[in-house]
Amino acid sequence: MKHLFKIFTLILISYVANAQVYTYPMLAKQFSTSYVTGSARMQGMGGSQSVLGADLSSIAGNAAGLGFYSRSEIGLNFAVNSSSTDAEYLSQSTNSSNNLFHMPNFGIVISGDYLSSSSWRGAFGIGYSRQVVLTQPLTINGTNNRSSYLDRLIQQAGDKGATGASLDAEYDSYYNTADSPEAAAYQAYLINPNSTTGGAPFERYLPNLPTKQFGYGTNSGSVAQWDISYGAAYQDQFYIGLGVHFSKLNTTHTQRWDESFPGNNYVAGFSMEEQLITSGSGVSVSLGAIYKLKPNLRVALNVQTPTYYDQLNEQLTGLMTPQVSSIPVSGGYITKVKPVKLTPNEFTYQMVTPFRVSGGIAYFFGKRGLLSADVEMINYSGMSVSSAELGPYANQQFKDKYNSQISKNYQTVLNMKVGAEFRVSSAWTLRGGLASYGNGFKTTYDPIDRSQLQISAGMGYRSSTYYLDLAYVQRTGKDAYTPYSLKNAADYASAALNISQTQISVGGGLFF
Repeated sequence: MKHLFKIFTLILISYVANAQVYTYPMLAKQFSTSYVTGSARMQGMGGSQSVLGADLSSIAGNAAGLGFYSRSEIGLNFAVNSSSTDAEYLSQSTNSSNNLFHMPNFGIVISGDYLSSSSWRGAFGIGYSRQVVLTQPLTINGTNNRSSYLDRLIQQAGDKGATGASLDAEYDSYYNTADSPEAAAYQAYLINPNSTTGGAPFERYLPNLPTKQFGYGTNSGSVAQWDISYGAAYQDQFYIGLGVHFSKLNTTHTQRWDESFPGNNYVAGFSMEEQLITSGSGVSVSLGAIYKLKPNLRVALNVQTPTYYDQLNEQLTGLMTPQVSSIPVSGGYITKVKPVKLTPNEFTYQMVTPFRVSGGIAYFFGKRGLLSADVEMINYSGMSVSSAELGPYANQQFKDKYNSQISKNYQTVLNMKVGAEFRVSSAWTLRGGLASYGNGFKTTYDPIDRSQLQISAGMGYRSSTYYLDLAYVQRTGKDAYTPYSLKNAADYASAALNISQTQISVGGGLFF
C-alpha cells in the first residue's frame, strides 16, 4: 500500500477553510463543526437546548435534561436542507445550490423511578442524531491571464527535483496510473522537462495565453451518532446526566477542475477529477447538570470529551484527461492522448476532535413562555491526528507536521445561541431564535471572518398524547476558496464566497 500524502485539490464546503489543498487539519475541523442539530422544537429556538429538558435533543446534548421527563416518549424529525454558494472568481460571479432530505434525529425515552430513593427520578434515552451534514456545493469560473493549474504541477515537480526519467518512474504503464498529479500531467503531455536539463524548470506549451478555468465541487455524507444517555432529578431541583456517544463518519469529497487554452495549437485543455472517501467510527462521553435557582430560573453546564476516532479509512482516486490538438514528437505528431489515473491511495489514521463545554440559562414566564441562552466553547486548537499504520518515526513526523499546523492556525471559539418560546393557547406555541458561530481560524491564518449568523423560527402543537413541531432555520456566512497556490502570490487568485443554508424541519412524537 502506498502512502503518498499527496496534495489533493478539493473543495471543503460550508465548514471549510480558505484552503487550496486538502490537509488533515482542515478535515478535522470539518468533521468537528456542528450547526443545525436537535429536534425541530430546539432548532426553532436557535439551538439553545442545554438548559431545557424533556426533549429528545437531551439524549445527544445535555443528558441532565432527561431528568425532567415524567412520562415516556418516542419521536423523530425530518428535514429538507437547501445550500447555496455565491462565488466571485477573477471578476466572474457564479451560483451553485443543492437540496438534501435527511433525518436529523430520532429517539425514545423511558421514564421512571429507577433509583431506590424516592427523592430521585430518572429517565433513560437512546437515539440517533446527525451532528455534521455535508451539503455545500461550489462552482467557480473565470479567465486567468496569469497562470494555470499546470504551473502548480510544474512547481511541485521542480521542488522535488524531478526529471523526465523520475516522473516516468512514477508511472505504471500496465495500470495506466501515476503516483502524483505532476507525473500524470507529464504522461499526458501537459508539462515537459527543460530540453537542456531534462528536468527543472519544467514547461508547458504557450504559457502566455489566457486560461479559461472552471471548477466544481460537492461534498456529501455526514457524521452521525448513536447516543445512549441517562438523566436523573433530585427533588425536582438538581438534575444530572451522563451520555455515551458512538459516532459514525462517512463522507465523500468530489472535485472537477477544467482548463482550456484558446489559441493553443498544441494543447486545447484538460480536466482533473478527484474523489476522497473517508469513513470511520469514534466515541465520546458527556456529563451535564441543570440546577433550578428558583422555580422559574435555571442554569446548566455540560462537558463533552473529544471524539476519539480509532481508525479513519480514506481512499483517494483521481483522473487527468487531456485534450490535445497536435503534440510534436519525433517522427510526427500526437493528436490523441488517453486519460491518466492517479494511483489509488488508501490510508488509515486516528483523529481527536475538540473538547467542548457549554452552559445555559433560562427564565420561565409561568406557563406563558420562556427565554433561554447558551454559550458553547470549542477548542479547535486541541484537535490532533496520528497514524498507527506508519512506523514510530514516520508517525512522529506525521503528527509534528499536521498537529503543529492545527496549533498554529486554529483557535478556541465561543458559539452563542438565544431562543424564545411563547404559548399562544393551551396547545399552540410560537418560537424564535438567533445563533452566532465563531471563526475557528486565527487572524494570523488570513483576515477572513468566517463566523456564521443563524436565525430561526418555529411553531408547535401539543396534546396529552402527541406533539408536532415545525422549524425554519437560515444560516449565512463568508468564506474563500483558492484552487491552487504558487510561490508568487500575484500569479494566482482566490474566490470570495457567500454561503447560506436553509433548513425546514418537521418533527413529532408520542407520549406513553
